[in-house]
Amino acid sequence: MASSASPVVVKAGYWFFGPDLNRQIAEIPSELFTHLYAGFAVVNSDTGGVTFPPEYEEQFQTFPDTVRVRNPSVKTLLSIGGDGTDLSAVVASSDKRKNLITESIDLAKKFHFDGLDLCWLYPSKADQEGPFASLLNEWRSALDLDFAETTQAANKLLLTAAVFHHPGIPDKDGSITFNYLNPAIITAVNVKLDWINVLAIDFYSPSNSPEQTGPVHAWRNPREQNRCGSEGIKKWIDGGIAANKLVLGLPFYGYEWILTNPSSLSGFFAPARAASELPMAYRDILDEFLRGTYETVYDSQYYAVYSHKINGDQWIGYDDGLCIFGKVREAIDLKLGGYFAWRVGADDNYWTLSRSASNAVRDNAINNPSEITEESTIDKSIMVGDHQQKSDQNTRTSTTSTTTSTTTSTTTTADTSTHTASINICNIL
Repeated sequence: MASSASPVVVKAGYWFFGPDLNRQIAEIPSELFTHLYAGFAVVNSDTGGVTFPPEYEEQFQTFPDTVRVRNPSVKTLLSIGGDGTDLSAVVASSDKRKNLITESIDLAKKFHFDGLDLCWLYPSKADQEGPFASLLNEWRSALDLDFAETTQAANKLLLTAAVFHHPGIPDKDGSITFNYLNPAIITAVNVKLDWINVLAIDFYSPSNSPEQTGPVHAWRNPREQNRCGSEGIKKWIDGGIAANKLVLGLPFYGYEWILTNPSSLSGFFAPARAASELPMAYRDILDEFLRGTYETVYDSQYYAVYSHKINGDQWIGYDDGLCIFGKVREAIDLKLGGYFAWRVGADDNYWTLSRSASNAVRDNAINNPSEITEESTIDKSIMVGDHQQKSDQNTRTSTTSTTTSTTTSTTTTADTSTHTASINICNIL
């Protein structure tokens, strides 16, 4: 069985070793999180063995104790796999699965992790569905056996998995190649896992939308309903996964395009070409992209933001504090298990996005959403990037709407900022 009851709301974040190491692990504001993931342990495709990447071995080993300095109650999980890791050969073999399970548990216990996470991005064939379910079942059985031998509740390891934003993973032609709603997987998720982390991200990126911009990590999308987080969550729930088993992914990065006709078309779905297929961290967007004169538009219908250079052709779509706050409130309303940041180290110097998410659930909002009022919600100063803090406190105006879609438009130069807004995310200002 899954481990003891989860907290009222999961407030998690992934720390990627590699991209995040230009920041110190000790800097992570672990007081804003209930769970922190260290990613990613390496799997040997020939044996199923699990090890830390050699170049980051010491950082992995000390991660749990380091983040507990600021928050002794934070739980740490070792995430296995990560982007670009093909686990198909390991998952298909019972012997390799056994090695993966045994060695991952040994690593977690030796270095004081509180749980394990399977981050297979992503399964791609229907014949992988059965072995995937088998891995989850066998992993939980091994954890239960280990717990029975230790007899200490504090030592019972959590087990989670990162999954695609929709329960069906499509091929390039749109046909479903792997379905998480296989009955065996549904049972494994609901019974064997503590929760799944739904990567509600990358609905529009230079790789899947090379000729036009888009609401990169849209929560809703009336134009293309299937390309948004809310529709994916709905399909998970309609497919039989308990809502409280779903933890919503919050992206801390964006993507850049070059506009084709910047003087006439500069919004979502504007003609454009890819500037780069690589994601840009939120802090880099603030530090590198949003310098000089630019316009930023927030659309509450999508919970999405874009910025483009005035008299220029650079365009970038991303999530800011308003988007993050709104998505977490949606997760609360849907009674999801919580949220996770993908990835914590991409936040800005003020941890704007991490604070926005955490403040959306403070005051026990997950159980008492009606108590969220203007007096008990998030400070304006951490809703947007540090480059706008002072000016937005003075110039932001807002009204509340629950039925209409509106936009925020910001024009910023090196010295001035004007911001007007009409938004629909429940009295956040």
